[in-house]
Amino acid sequence: MLIISYGAKAQQPNPLAEKYEEFTLIGKVQDQEKFYKDLIKKIPETEKNRKIYDRIKGVIAINWLHDENLEKFKHYDKSVKDGLSLFELTNILEKWLDEQKHLEWVDVISKQYIKDIENGLRKDDFEHAHELLLEISATVDCINGDKSSALAKINEALKDAKMRNMNYFKDSKPNFISRYAFILDANGQTQKAIDTLTVSVKEAESNPKLLSTLKTICAKINGEDNATKYVTSLQDEAYQHYYKALESKWDPIGKPAPTIAITKLNGQEFKVSDYKGKIMVVDFWSTTCTPCKACFPAFERIVADYKNEPFQLFVAGIAEDKETQQKYVDKSKLTLDVLRDPDMEFYKAIGAKGTPHKFIIDPKGIIRMEGIGYAGSTDREYYELKAMVEITKKHAADNN
Repeated sequence: MLIISYGAKAQQPNPLAEKYEEFTLIGKVQDQEKFYKDLIKKIPETEKNRKIYDRIKGVIAINWLHDENLEKFKHYDKSVKDGLSLFELTNILEKWLDEQKHLEWVDVISKQYIKDIENGLRKDDFEHAHELLLEISATVDCINGDKSSALAKINEALKDAKMRNMNYFKDSKPNFISRYAFILDANGQTQKAIDTLTVSVKEAESNPKLLSTLKTICAKINGEDNATKYVTSLQDEAYQHYYKALESKWDPIGKPAPTIAITKLNGQEFKVSDYKGKIMVVDFWSTTCTPCKACFPAFERIVADYKNEPFQLFVAGIAEDKETQQKYVDKSKLTLDVLRDPDMEFYKAIGAKGTPHKFIIDPKGIIRMEGIGYAGSTDREYYELKAMVEITKKHAADNN
C-alpha cells in the first residue's frame, strides 16, 4: 500500500463534510431540516463552507417541493446558489404536469428557472434542464390558453436539444414530441401533429403518453375505434422491425451462465441453475445510473406479459450496499426482483461491460443474447427485450 503524506494540516478531517455524509442518510425532510438548523448553530455558514451548505439546503428544498410544500421550498431555494438538483426539480415538475396537478406552481417555478439559467444564475450542468423547462412552460401556457406563447417556447426547445437525442434520460424525446404535437394541434396544425407522432411510433420513439396523445388527436378526425386500430398497427409495425433486426443476434452456440451464487435483496440465495427450464433475463444496474432506471418501466411491462409463463427477470445491483438499494426500491416503489452483487462477482463472471447490460439466458442455462445501454424510449426498450425473449423462446421450442 502506498501512503502519501501531505502534512498534518492536510490530513485534518473536515467536520462539515463528515456531517454532510451523515445528513445524506436521513430519510424524512422534517428530520433533514432539524439536522441543518442544529448544524448551522454549531458550524456557521462561511464562504469557505458555502458549497456544502448549498448542497444541504438544495436537498431540503427539493424534498419540501416533493412533499408539496411550496413555501418551504421557496424559503430554502432562495438562498441556494448551485446546490439544488435541476434534474430532481424537473422530475417533480414533469410529474405534476402529467398529472395536471399544481399547474400554478409548475408555471411559476419553470418560468423563474428558465430566466435564472439564461441569466447565468443557475448552472445547467447536464444542459438538459433548460430545454425541459421550456417544454414544461410551453405546455402549461397551452393548457392555460396562451397558444402562441406555447408554440414559440416549444419551437425554441426544439432547437435546444443537447441531451434530448441521447439515450440517457427516460423518455426525454417521446415526452417532447408528445408535448410538441399537443401544442401543434392546439394551434390548428393537426395534420402536422399526427404526422410527427406517426413517425415517432413507427420508429419506436414512443411511450404510453405519446400513444395516448396520438389516439386523442386522431379520434377527433376518424373516431375512437379507427384511432385505436391505427395506433395498434403502428405499434405492431415497430415491434416487427426490431424482431427482424434482432433475429440474427441470437447466438446458436452461446456460453453457460456463471454458477456463482449471490443473494437477492430479500436475503435469499440466487443461482442461475435454480431457474433451469425458464427463460431468464438478468440486467445489471446501480442506483446512480440514470439510464439503468430508465429501463425499468419496460421491464415491468415484460414481467406482466410473461407472468403466466416459465420466465424470470432480475435486475442485479452492483457495487452498492443493501441499504442503498433498499432505499431506492422503497422510494421508487420498484416491483422488479432485485439481486445484490456488491463485489461484482457475478457481473465479472458473466462478462458485463457496464450498466445497463442485460443478458438473456435460455431454459438450459445458456446465454443466447445480450443488450447494452438504454434504448432511448420505454417502447423501444420494451420491443427490443420482448423480441429477444420471443426469439429465445422460439429456438428453445425448436430444440425440444
